[in-house]
Amino acid sequence: MTEKENSSQSTALKIFIVLIFIGVLGFFINNLYTGDSDTTVVAFSKHAEKFERHVISSHYQWQVRQKPSMIMLIHYNDSGREVNRKPVRMNHYGWPNAQESDEGCAKVWTSLIGSPLRVDGFNVKARFYSTGTDTNDGDFDSRSFWCRYSISKGVEFDYFPAIGEVTPPRL
Repeated sequence: MTEKENSSQSTALKIFIVLIFIGVLGFFINNLYTGDSDTTVVAFSKHAEKFERHVISSHYQWQVRQKPSMIMLIHYNDSGREVNRKPVRMNHYGWPNAQESDEGCAKVWTSLIGSPLRVDGFNVKARFYSTGTDTNDGDFDSRSFWCRYSISKGVEFDYFPAIGEVTPPRL
C-alpha cells in the first residue's frame, strides 16, 4: 500500500468514527432529554388545585355555618398569615355559585383564588357554558352548565357549580 492510500483510508476511518459519534450523541439527546416543564402551565395547574381546595373548603364552611347564601372565605399565604377575605355566594347545594355569564364565572375565580384573572403574566379567560337542557321536572341537569377557565397556552379546567366538581387541568 502506498502512503497516499493509507492516508485516504485513515481519513475515511476518522470521518466514519465522527459520524458514528454524532449519530450516537443525537440518539441520546433525542431520547433522554425530557425537557423542562412550562412554568406557566405549572402555575396555572397550581391555581386549579387551589381553586378546587377552596371549592371544598367553601362547601364545608357552608355546612358548618348552617347553610347561608354567602360565606366569607379567608385567604392565607404560605406562612399562614391572613392576606385577604372574599365573600363567596353559595348555591342551595352548598357550592360556590356562578351567575350564568362570563362575568359570573370571573367573580367565582376572584372569590376563590383571591386574585385577579392572571397567572404568570397571562390573562385567564373565564367562560360560561350551558347546554340548555333541563330534566323533566324543570331543574337543570347538574352538568348542563359550567365555567371554563383557560389561558392562551391551551391549558384549561372546568367548574360545575351545581355539584362543586372541578376537572383536572388539561391541554
